[in-house]
Amino acid sequence: MTREAIRLDDGRQLPSAVTIWTAGFRVPDLAARSGLRTDTEGRLITDTTLTSVDDVRIVAAGDAAAMTDRPFRMSCQAAVQLGPGAATTILRRVAGKTPAPVRLLFAGQCLSLGRNEGITQFSYLNDRVNALHISGRLGAPVKEIACRFTLNQLVSGARKATSGASHLT
Repeated sequence: MTREAIRLDDGRQLPSAVTIWTAGFRVPDLAARSGLRTDTEGRLITDTTLTSVDDVRIVAAGDAAAMTDRPFRMSCQAAVQLGPGAATTILRRVAGKTPAPVRLLFAGQCLSLGRNEGITQFSYLNDRVNALHISGRLGAPVKEIACRFTLNQLVSGARKATSGASHLT
């Protein structure tokens, strides 16, 4: 990656003024290579607004970032909150306003075991698991609901970030 382009594995370069990395479940090495502070996993250390603790011009979210006071696990549940949170931070900075802390609220963790079975381990809002869980045949529809909810949250987050931009200027 350069300041002007992204280099693909096959050697091709694609011009890019802004690049957003969206691959999951593996921390990209960009932050570690940047010289900015990272955690032991290589995620960029941010404050609660998802802004780099080393450079206010850098905002990170998802698998590439870790808040100083609370790293989050790689999950769609985190992504649907962090993406819009990062967008709001950027839009507020562009508008000359102070970004607000991003609040992460979790409901649990789901795992599909085929189409007919699954398990959901519920959590407190801070992502610490509790004793409540659903498994087996009842777990599959709960996982399907979680998948639909994730898609709806992504759409809703995109709409909020877009509509919020008009209020910031």
